[in-house]
Amino acid sequence: MSSPDFYRNAHAYDIAFGDRDFSTECDFLAWCMKTHGQCTAQPVFLEVACGPARHAREFARRGWRSVGLDMSTDMLTYATQAAAKEQVMLETVCADMCEFTLAEPVCLAANMMESLTHLVTNDQVVAHLRAIARNVTPGGIYVIEMAHPEGLWRDNLPNKWTACENGAEVDIVFGLQDDPYDWITQQWTVTTQLTIREPGQPVRFVEEHNNHRWYQAQELAALIDLSAAFSQVWWYGDMLVPPPALDNSDAANRMIVVLRN
Repeated sequence: MSSPDFYRNAHAYDIAFGDRDFSTECDFLAWCMKTHGQCTAQPVFLEVACGPARHAREFARRGWRSVGLDMSTDMLTYATQAAAKEQVMLETVCADMCEFTLAEPVCLAANMMESLTHLVTNDQVVAHLRAIARNVTPGGIYVIEMAHPEGLWRDNLPNKWTACENGAEVDIVFGLQDDPYDWITQQWTVTTQLTIREPGQPVRFVEEHNNHRWYQAQELAALIDLSAAFSQVWWYGDMLVPPPALDNSDAANRMIVVLRN
C-alpha cells in the first residue's frame, strides 16, 4: 500500500490530478450500469480509493446516493469539505479496499485513476475483488480503470506536468527513469514529487517512494477468474460512450474492466 504521508497534501493532490473530464467519465460509468447491469435497486455509487472523490461528488450532483471509500482520513476530510462547498451530500468510509463492509450494498462501484496499482500482490487483488462483490448488489457493476498495457514501461519517464488552480501551482513528477523495478514481484518503487506554490505560503516540496504494480490484461483476467466473485466481464479501451474495444489500435488509450456481480 502507498504511504499515507503523500495524501496529507490533499488540496495539492487534487490540483495535480484533477485535470480530467469527470462528467464525461461519469457518463461512461452510468452507461456501464445501464448497458451491463441487471440491478433495479436504488442508484447508489461507490468510489473506491476515492481520494478527493471527484467521481462520487459528480454522481451526488446527479441525485445518486454517493459514497467515497479511502484509507486516508485527510483525503476523506478534504472530499467532505469539497462536497459541502458544492452543496452535495457525500458519505465517506475510512477503510482498506481489500477488507470493508458498507452499511448497505451499492449498485455501481468504480476504482479509477489506476488506484488498483496500490495492490501489489495477487492475494491483495483477489481479496479486493471479493470485498467489492460482497458490497455490490446482485446484478450490480464494478468498473476498474487501468493504464493501457502498451504504456506500462519506463520509456516516457520521467513523467512531469504542472497544474494550476485559483492561484495555486503544483509541479508534479510521477516516476523516474531509475526507479527500481522488481521483475519477480512485478513491483515498481515509484518516486512521486510535488512542488507546491500557494499564494502567501512558502514553497513546499513533497517526495514519496511507494510500491505499485501495473497489471497486464491476461494476469488481471486470471485474478478475476480466481476470485470467482463476478458473473461476467467486459474489456474496453477508453471511457467513451460507446467505448472502443481494448485492443492495439490508436482508439484504445486505457484498459477499462467492467464486471457484473
